[in-house]
Amino acid sequence: NQEELLSITDEEKHQFDTFYVEFEDKFRGTREDIKQRVEVYLPYIEELPFKKEDIKALDVGCGRGEWIELLGENSYEARGIDLNRIMVAKSQELGLSAEEYDVIEYLKSLEDESLSVITGFHIIEHLPFGILMQMYKESYRVLKKEGMVIFETPNPENIVVGACNFYMDPTHLNPLVPQSSEFMLKTIGFSKVEIKRQNLMKEVKYFDNDDFDELNNIIYSMTKEQDYAVIGYKL
Repeated sequence: NQEELLSITDEEKHQFDTFYVEFEDKFRGTREDIKQRVEVYLPYIEELPFKKEDIKALDVGCGRGEWIELLGENSYEARGIDLNRIMVAKSQELGLSAEEYDVIEYLKSLEDESLSVITGFHIIEHLPFGILMQMYKESYRVLKKEGMVIFETPNPENIVVGACNFYMDPTHLNPLVPQSSEFMLKTIGFSKVEIKRQNLMKEVKYFDNDDFDELNNIIYSMTKEQDYAVIGYKL
């Protein structure tokens, strides 16, 4: 019957939840590693023209909850949503405000100008173009004036990321070039759009022969920041 079919369909959505939790634990880094990496975005939140107690943040694709935990530790009101019910459960066990939700459905349920900050770390590379643009559009609607979005993603300008590491995650769709991400936000209406490149790759000597020192330098110059964030404001 219809109820059984809906139940089967819902379970199919979660058939790889365990796989992805284990994948993140092995390749993403520890929770403390991630918290240290995302600390660089705290000054952006601090500079918003709102009283601290009035700032409401939403993290889409919150995963293990590192960012919303960090925001909470800094006295910000933050909640997260994710489709992976195991990750949501783990976040809830830590006392974090996390729910199992589809990002578009959740954003559509919110009132206009009801949030101060919307973030997403390593989520936009998972979304088809149409869904991505819809998420940007809904994010713009629900943000307060002078609110902001921060979306971090692997940086394909780094040739190791663009040619290899990006494809380690089988759920990634395609790399997003920084200029394209900037353009997408601007077409939705975001202003003061900034590209923040970060997470330097350690220097590697690709060729041992000293005759290739110049080539090593050229390759290394193209393999620095492994990630970037596109940051935009609703003015």
